[in-house]
Amino acid sequence: MLLTLLADYWLTPGARVPSSALVELMGDFGITEAGARTVLSRLSREERVVVSREGRRTFYALSSRLRYRLLGGLNRISTFGWEPYELDRWTCVAFSVPEDQRGARHKLRTGLQWLGFAPLYDGLWVCPRSVVPEVETLVTSLGITAASVFQADITGIGAAYGRPTDAWDLGNIQGIYRDFLSDAETVVKAIDAGAFDSRQALVWRTELMNVWRAFPKVDPGLPESMLPPEWPRQRARAIFERLYLELSSPAQRRIREVVTRHQPEYAELARAHGIDGLGAL
Repeated sequence: MLLTLLADYWLTPGARVPSSALVELMGDFGITEAGARTVLSRLSREERVVVSREGRRTFYALSSRLRYRLLGGLNRISTFGWEPYELDRWTCVAFSVPEDQRGARHKLRTGLQWLGFAPLYDGLWVCPRSVVPEVETLVTSLGITAASVFQADITGIGAAYGRPTDAWDLGNIQGIYRDFLSDAETVVKAIDAGAFDSRQALVWRTELMNVWRAFPKVDPGLPESMLPPEWPRQRARAIFERLYLELSSPAQRRIREVVTRHQPEYAELARAHGIDGLGAL
């Protein structure tokens, strides 16, 4: 949640936030001061945030490495679920990573999931998009040599059994969308009734993004022709985009109110970005 908050309002280069303001903001999410400072300390040790000081004041900013990764992820989010598309060819990865390299194997699987892959069989992962360069970069960066990346068509036999779509639990994914839509529609009703303040807007917007940013990893973006009827991806995308935009101004106001109490000259550095404006960051 803390990283989502930083990514939503302090993603621009050079943006940093007073630690005391960040701790107060985490209180909006029910996080104690001790809990927030513990998380900040851990993120600093992991070099995901950078610490700087001015006199007795401490500031936090996203590290350049994490900022680069977040931009890549947010650009993926900016296009995910917006338009249906038809499948060209499947990208497949076959690999064998020995037990003594389990750390690399875990990172490979995590990276493949983010790219939209799922395991069809042990050691064979499939993705309904053309992502060969991305996979090759991932495999090379991990130093894995026993891996093959290729693209393939699915034959008639594959349509009878062992279908690539079997790599995903489509019923479970559909249920995750239903839960998201149910929570989002509760927020829509509150907004339409004017029953919220800037603090609530910040919490809702951050929680919505925190859930939505995981969807590209959960849902590979299969063509609608391969999905159950009335697949909810586009409906979920539309309601997410509406709420993320409508809540941006009051959420930013809450951020700046808190920062102003601690270090007023840093309030303007907090900026709520939109889904379509990520390329400018």
